[in-house]
Amino acid sequence: MILIEVFVLLAGTCASSVWSYTVQDAPLLTHRPQWLKPCKKSNPNIGACVNDMFLFMFPNLAAGIPEINVEHFEPLLLENVSISKGNGPIILTGKLYDLVVMGPSNSTPTDSEFIQSANKQGQWNFGLNIPLLDIKSKYNLKGQILVLPLLGHGNCDLKLFNIRTRIYANLTFVEKEEQEIMYIENLKVKFRVGGLRVQFENLFNGNKILGHTVNAFINQNGLEIVGELEESIADSLARIFTKLLNNVFVKIPTDLWLLSDQKYAEYEKEIKTIH
Repeated sequence: MILIEVFVLLAGTCASSVWSYTVQDAPLLTHRPQWLKPCKKSNPNIGACVNDMFLFMFPNLAAGIPEINVEHFEPLLLENVSISKGNGPIILTGKLYDLVVMGPSNSTPTDSEFIQSANKQGQWNFGLNIPLLDIKSKYNLKGQILVLPLLGHGNCDLKLFNIRTRIYANLTFVEKEEQEIMYIENLKVKFRVGGLRVQFENLFNGNKILGHTVNAFINQNGLEIVGELEESIADSLARIFTKLLNNVFVKIPTDLWLLSDQKYAEYEKEIKTIH
């Protein structure tokens, strides 16, 4: 989903980027679609219910939901990312471009903590595990990673394994078209990457010895590089998660998925009738 800018672990802070996924306006849903599994607001274990709801809808989010103008997010496409990091163990300038990212649709929501307070505020904290992100792009970079120089332009093949992400979202419940919706005000991300493999082609104008040395060094020290850039990566992820989640939930009235006791009892009767 949403993890397209993880690739900056090789580059540092993104100065600018162009992402083809767009947020599109749409009328509020007036009925509960099959992919939306509601929760009872008074459920003492509502976090587990919200996690089940998110897990149930996730395949539809990945494929896209035309009725609320939600585009598919796999493959994720990024036109370019400008890179500028001028100090510390990693010094790089240049860009990655024509990125194609596969793997986000295999994400698994692991658990949720969901809190709605009386003052129309709330908190949604949840885990998301991604087995693999497979990123193919072109690059044009120069600088230094830890102790080795990096210079070149060409194709880049990057794989990130076993990404464990924790999302902390501050919520507000607002009125839209005379109905209540949930809005993500701000969001923070923490993550861990289990492994990394990368191949930069045509480093140092095709010098195979230098190119092999730099690629091998990055692969051997990938997790250390991630650690050096954790804060900037997390900020990038937070912006994307905010965009993706708001693109869905601002189009779904809460009375379709966060139900009162009476509404939930009516929903259960409907389910029994159908089955």
